[in-house]
Amino acid sequence: MNHSYSFLSIVIVAFFVVTASGCSEPQTPSDSTTGKTTSQNNEYQFNSIEQSVRRSQNGEVLEPVIDLVTPPGWSKSELRALPTDDHGFTVAFEHESGLCVTLYQYTRGQSSIPDDVDSASVREELQLAKNGIEQAVEFGFWQAAKENASGTIMLGDSQQKALWSQYNLTVDGTTVASDIYVWTCSNAFLKLRCSSRSEDVTSNQTVLKPLLTSLGSSVTLKE
Repeated sequence: MNHSYSFLSIVIVAFFVVTASGCSEPQTPSDSTTGKTTSQNNEYQFNSIEQSVRRSQNGEVLEPVIDLVTPPGWSKSELRALPTDDHGFTVAFEHESGLCVTLYQYTRGQSSIPDDVDSASVREELQLAKNGIEQAVEFGFWQAAKENASGTIMLGDSQQKALWSQYNLTVDGTTVASDIYVWTCSNAFLKLRCSSRSEDVTSNQTVLKPLLTSLGSSVTLKE
């Protein structure tokens, strides 16, 4: 069975996710996808297309509000600006196992953002990400999307709370688990996206934990 996404489907899914979530231009740490699994290749293709769609609208790359330290086994891409209205940037992290995640920092032009994951503005950001997934299903570009779990969790072993949601997304008979984490720091929203084959979720969470801990524990750079 061919488990690859069709090119057109990825383009349209990217379009709806971008318009619904309001910020998306993921990057990958390397250009080569040689040796990647089908799921990882799909993630690279999805990121590449979103980057191409938004490249001409890039704004200024802002200073990170957290220290983007990479734990052992992880590497990260250069920071790339999001569109001007989003007022932020995106950066990708890749583990030596092949797991890739994308971090977004943005403000949407807001000068004051509550440092509270239970605030209405943070919950709205998570809902926007969910809306993008649901719209993609409505237009038939995902065959199905099911939210498995959601709630407020700690980022790894850090003391930083985040809103979290995990979906199972189905396309061409392949099920992909998609995790979204949203929190705030120093008047900025932070959103992390990680997608993997559904059967890899447990092992990937183990791999992801040190990065979540690092991001959640990092020292604030802006007063």
